[in-house]
This record gives sequence, structure tokens and C-alpha cells, in this order.
Amino acid sequence: MSDSLCVGVCMIDWDSGVCLGCGRTPDEIDGVPVPPPAEPAPAAAPLPQNVAEQVGAGTE
Repeated sequence: MSDSLCVGVCMIDWDSGVCLGCGRTPDEIDGVPVPPPAEPAPAAAPLPQNVAEQVGAGTE
């Protein structure tokens, strides 16, 4: 058994940009690495109380 996603039907639907056989994009079929989705940036930590009193909480 093969790990290939190819089912032997290479026909790109140019409206959606994916192969009708395997559902991959032309770049994925050609082996161009697709970067993983970016992870969301972590939430900013609140300022320590003594600093917030000096500079404000940053909501103004």
C-alpha cells in the first residue's frame, strides 16, 4: 500500500485551485513544501500594578 494521495486523476479545477482527484493544490502535487499555519500570537501579559500606576494600563 502506498502513502501517496494520488488516485491517478490529475485534473485541476482552476476555480477552486485543487485537483479533482486528490484535493491537493498544484504546489502540493509538485512537492513544494507548504508552511504550517501560523500560531496565534500569545496574549499580552498585563502590566504589574506598580508599572500600570506609573504609565497607565494602555487602554486610553
